[in-house]
Amino acid sequence: MSAAGQVTVGENLNMNLNGIVSAGYTGDYGNLTPSSHSMAFGGSSTLSGFYYNPNFVSFTVSPYVNQARDNSAFQSISNASGVTLESSIFGGSHFPGSISYAKAYNSEGNFAVPGVANYTTHGDSQTFGVNWAEMLPGMPSLSVYFQTGSNQYSIYGSNDNGTSDSRSYGLRSSYLLKGFNLSGYYSAGSGHSQIPQVLQNSQEQTSNSSNSGYGFTAGHALPLHGAFSSTFNSSKVNSDFDGYSFKGTIDTYTAAASFQPTNKFHFSVSTNYSDNLSGVLYQSIVNAGGVVPQLDQGQGSNSFDLLGNASYSILPNLQAQGTAERRQQSFLGKNFGADSYGGGIAYGRTLFGGSLNSALTLIDNTIDNSNENTLGFNSMINYTRRIDKWVMGGSFSYAQNVQTLLVTYMSSFYSYSGNVRRRFGKLSWSASATFGKTGLTEQPGTTSSSESFSTGFSYSRWLTATGSYSKSSGNAIETGAGLTPTPIPSPVVPANLLLLYGGKSYSFGLSSNPTRRLTVTGSFSKANSNTELGGTGSANNTQQINTYFQYQFRKVWLTGGYSRLVQGFSASGTPPEKISAFYLGLSRWFNFF
Repeated sequence: MSAAGQVTVGENLNMNLNGIVSAGYTGDYGNLTPSSHSMAFGGSSTLSGFYYNPNFVSFTVSPYVNQARDNSAFQSISNASGVTLESSIFGGSHFPGSISYAKAYNSEGNFAVPGVANYTTHGDSQTFGVNWAEMLPGMPSLSVYFQTGSNQYSIYGSNDNGTSDSRSYGLRSSYLLKGFNLSGYYSAGSGHSQIPQVLQNSQEQTSNSSNSGYGFTAGHALPLHGAFSSTFNSSKVNSDFDGYSFKGTIDTYTAAASFQPTNKFHFSVSTNYSDNLSGVLYQSIVNAGGVVPQLDQGQGSNSFDLLGNASYSILPNLQAQGTAERRQQSFLGKNFGADSYGGGIAYGRTLFGGSLNSALTLIDNTIDNSNENTLGFNSMINYTRRIDKWVMGGSFSYAQNVQTLLVTYMSSFYSYSGNVRRRFGKLSWSASATFGKTGLTEQPGTTSSSESFSTGFSYSRWLTATGSYSKSSGNAIETGAGLTPTPIPSPVVPANLLLLYGGKSYSFGLSSNPTRRLTVTGSFSKANSNTELGGTGSANNTQQINTYFQYQFRKVWLTGGYSRLVQGFSASGTPPEKISAFYLGLSRWFNFF
């Protein structure tokens, strides 16, 4: 019989410690770094325990040292070290709390281009958080949190470095009073980042921001199986980006009521108002990780929306829907308004031994002070079916003239996908494909598209193989984490901050577990992309090879691996960086106590 080790310190402290200790020969070399060869020692462990009772104080500490792709499961080109800590206090009481901490050195990160395999970064990061709550019966609940974090990284193949740090705190409370669900919150935070301009051949840009907000929500049940809720939110935003600044207060009011008088009939009405539409647009960009100049340039803005929805189940698998909406907006010194009326059906059933689901909605849009009516529609259909040992599925969606956050801009998009899988005894195979395109109606230069293919097969435990290909293009904002697609109609964002991108990537991998004690894996990925901003372009590429094997005898593993990274950006002005590393060594699992 096996038994887990445990140590009791004094009368009340109980702890368990297990981990892996490794030693081996490692080497690394590259075109921009000197080669090195040495004996490497490392490992990972987990210390967990509790004091007095697991619901009183419990903790888990997990340190790791010199962990990389070629000697462990850690996803790092070079050796990564760090520690994570999680602890809870009074977990079984009315006053629970928790503490979390994580520190990583030389860990791997991503610099993203949408739809393409990520480019690789490396650096140090740290996070710390505290949470506490009060939950006394019959009393208002209260929860408080504090979070802080920082990150410093560099991008392989360039001289660019990036940094970011953030801090946030807040509290939330809720209470049930005479049938009313009441809640409120307050939050505040700040952030600072230096954004590398690796794709633009320009200097680093600095961003500083701070925000605070509070809000209240009230809800109550209504007759006819209905419910009502109302919310008020107020937030203050203050940011500065490379000389551009934004400072403003955004107040938002929402209310909604819904009813279901019968099992078949449901209707609702909702409304919302914001006294700062420019601030709402700016917030959507900031939340996506981007930064732009102030959008209203000192001019006031607001928005109002009134929406009604109704649905009726004609048959168990057929439902009719109807909508009516009024929108009014003031933006950039002009007033806009629009009325929309629509209806549609949703249908689903078993068909030819498979499952079919579909929906179609038509919407008539009328802009104030305009004789033009715009007909919009949204359609969707998907179907899945099993035929003998084959399982197949597909979906298609298409939309035209769908309203965006701004009344005067409408978007159109389509997407379709398919998948199939089949078992042939011990052999199984699967494949999938996805295509999509989106953009603003009659607005050139706003489209983005993507397509991807993947396939894989496995034969018992002997072999598993996977492969994928993707391609994408569009426009985005550069952030500290890479490129982020613009979350609002791109004509609103200044053209000098919109970066055009296009690229493709492919990868494949092999793995085998021929015996219970032996595991072998290998992967290859490659991505190429082109970016352009204000006439300045960059040709970018990344290529990675990773192999790893592990053989177990008793509690000892023989481990080996090889990793190679080639990555470069023409705008950086430096040659592509080439890094290779290998490892061969032994590791042993210990259950210390």
